[in-house]
Amino acid sequence: MSPTPSRRDVASDAPPSRDRGAVDLSIEMLFGVMAVLLAMLVIVESVTYWHARNVYDDAASEGARVAAAFDGTCAQGIAAARSMIVQHAGGWAGRVTVTCIDGPSVIVTVSGSTPGILAPAVGLTARVVESAPKEG
Repeated sequence: MSPTPSRRDVASDAPPSRDRGAVDLSIEMLFGVMAVLLAMLVIVESVTYWHARNVYDDAASEGARVAAAFDGTCAQGIAAARSMIVQHAGGWAGRVTVTCIDGPSVIVTVSGSTPGILAPAVGLTARVVESAPKEG
């Protein structure tokens, strides 16, 4: 009759446990949460850029339409574009430039920085050019 193995013998034959402990999991969780937060901030940054670009595009279109009207001037087109930017963008569009070139085709350019989330002082730069034929 063979002797039955004791608990100590059985435990020593088992592979060592893979206990990772609370510290290892906390560090992994920290890096995971930071990666998710960074991804969310990049998504929000791209959405704010898209929104600002759409506001600038609408303003440039309106400015070109007003300036290209039969009795319109570039000054009126610039005023219309700036008015639309203030109406839709509010305070974050303070550093926007609007230019207008008059000719057979009126060209209105709106450029400025977008509201930055990751780097608020920097933001991204958006530049939109719209044109319309001069009514005559």
